Amino acid sequence: MKASRYNHIIWRRNLPQLLYNSWHHRFLELDNAQSAVYGGLSLPLTYNLINQKDPSVAKLVADLAKMKFLIDDNIDELKQIEVLSHLHRFDRSRLELWICPTTRCDQDCPGCPHQDSRSDLTTSAMEKIFRMISGRTPGLKQLGINWWGGQPALAWKLVLEFDKKLALLARQFGFEYSYRTIGSGGGPANRLTALSRENELYLNVESVDLKNLPVAPTVLLGDISGILKNIDKLPQGPRISFIKNIPGGKLCRNVNQLCHSAPNLEDEELGDINRLLEAGFTVENLPRPRLLSCQAVDPQSFIIDAAGNIYKCWEDLGSPEKTLPDDMEDPLLPQNFRWLDWDPFHEAHCRLCNILPWCLGGCRARPPDADCSQWHYALREMLSLAAAANKKGSENFQAPSLQ
Repeated sequence: MKASRYNHIIWRRNLPQLLYNSWHHRFLELDNAQSAVYGGLSLPLTYNLINQKDPSVAKLVADLAKMKFLIDDNIDELKQIEVLSHLHRFDRSRLELWICPTTRCDQDCPGCPHQDSRSDLTTSAMEKIFRMISGRTPGLKQLGINWWGGQPALAWKLVLEFDKKLALLARQFGFEYSYRTIGSGGGPANRLTALSRENELYLNVESVDLKNLPVAPTVLLGDISGILKNIDKLPQGPRISFIKNIPGGKLCRNVNQLCHSAPNLEDEELGDINRLLEAGFTVENLPRPRLLSCQAVDPQSFIIDAAGNIYKCWEDLGSPEKTLPDDMEDPLLPQNFRWLDWDPFHEAHCRLCNILPWCLGGCRARPPDADCSQWHYALREMLSLAAAANKKGSENFQAPSLQ
């Protein structure tokens, strides 16, 4: 057997060492003796020098193998991740749509890109969306609808009409669907639960009524200072996701950088996040294994603005030359091909990277390797946050299956 290439030792002051695997997202505490044994087992030169007939060593080896910290010599983990990624990526039984029902909002944020262009999803755009969905049937099994804006609650009548039509289509063709809504949470937020499927809410902590949160799975959005400012008002054990919380050039503050797989942290913010984790918060965008670097490289994911323009990447919004045409499924379209040629498994530095499952090559909209410095520069801190989030060292993450 051999040690997984994705194993990491997390050193913790006055606590046992923690063994972590970045592919299976598993943790195992090791005392000093176990750590020494693992050190011997992890090196080919010393593997056979460890007395594996010793009962305590045999148990440790069995535990390490069961949790896939030790794997069979013939297993190629990189190839496994590549196969699973491609199977997921090109699985046309699923579809993920990010739809803007309105650019209207009640928050008047400084720098809002929609300040002078308030509009709702057009009838023709709605028809185009249903043509997209119908074009995947039969064969479609799982559809994800993500509402963003603007403030989606202000166009909820439109959303309800969409929901009614979608429910009929789903019954006709036998596919499942789910909802997520990303908004400020100001105004009529409670109406966001009145859909035919449960609606997961991503609401901005700066504007939502924290004393009157909707009865639905909720993730609170905000920067670290905003979360800490409201910490005494938050419900017990909330889920939070860190965003920059300022508008982008073309994006509302609620979706600006929401696609980033991990927050870009300053040194002093690490202590703040640890404080939140110790208080029972669940941070949604700490590093985790994934099958795709981002939604842009996912052929089954599309972003649709209020005018019905379709994009692959959030950075492309508002750029007419980067919208997808009606024959958007053509893989050789320049707007598609720039994302379809993503393949970190053939990049030398990615193949050797022991945190590849976390980023899978990073953001394709940024310069090559721009993400690498961020991930590797802060690797020790990211590992410590993973350990803090795990707390008891007992969290297991099953690698995505083929089913």
